[in-house]
Amino acid sequence: MASSTRQSTKAMQEKLHGQSGVDLKLAEELFAIANALQTSAQLRSMLSDPSAETAGKDKVIDSVFAGASSTAKTLAKQAASLRWSTSRDIAASFELIGVRAVASQSKALDALQGELFEIQQLVAKDSELELTLSSTRFNSQAKQELIRKLLSGKASADALALASQAVFSRTYKRFAEVIEQYGLWIAEFAGESVAHVKVAKQMSTEQLNRLSSALAKAFGRELQLNVEVDPEIIGGVHVTVNGEVMDGTVLTKMVNARLQLN
Repeated sequence: MASSTRQSTKAMQEKLHGQSGVDLKLAEELFAIANALQTSAQLRSMLSDPSAETAGKDKVIDSVFAGASSTAKTLAKQAASLRWSTSRDIAASFELIGVRAVASQSKALDALQGELFEIQQLVAKDSELELTLSSTRFNSQAKQELIRKLLSGKASADALALASQAVFSRTYKRFAEVIEQYGLWIAEFAGESVAHVKVAKQMSTEQLNRLSSALAKAFGRELQLNVEVDPEIIGGVHVTVNGEVMDGTVLTKMVNARLQLN
């Protein structure tokens, strides 16, 4: 992320957090703005053009997003007044603050992070479903409807809103990767990081508590644990935190032993 986009994105986050009454409706409006910017190169270029007059940009926002709340339009005008490294960055910024808006109004961030992880795993393990949700050949509205049917009665309104938005996202090519990124953004909002844990079999509550304490001591902060059971690792624990890998699995030790023997 280039310097100008980084600074503008930070300003957008601060502007969002200064708003009162942030709710799920606002988050969905921010997602709608992100999607409109993503699909219209003309709109992106106009609103991110630093040489365009502010009054002209504000008029376009009031016209294009006439049905949006005053708060959503205020945030759009704020974005249009900032500098962006590329026109696509302004759309990506709205996706990010939309996710942060969901997190801001959520009453159960830990549970929401857990739901996103379960959705990610559900889709990642079904290649046909992931292909459908990730492919640009399929209509986004149809994919959104598929998500709603898939998660109806099984996910919270917050998780459903995020999963529904993920089918429109261009952050990553794969749906599961987009959901994972949303989880990281929410973890960042919560002031923590996510530890992706792989184990050969389900861990007990006591084992999870011990692992959580050990990781908190190692990283100096509490971590959200996303645990995946993978019998192929045989035993031990594989932990990834922000790209840092701690691999204590039996499989890895066996592979390393074979390499030393060779």
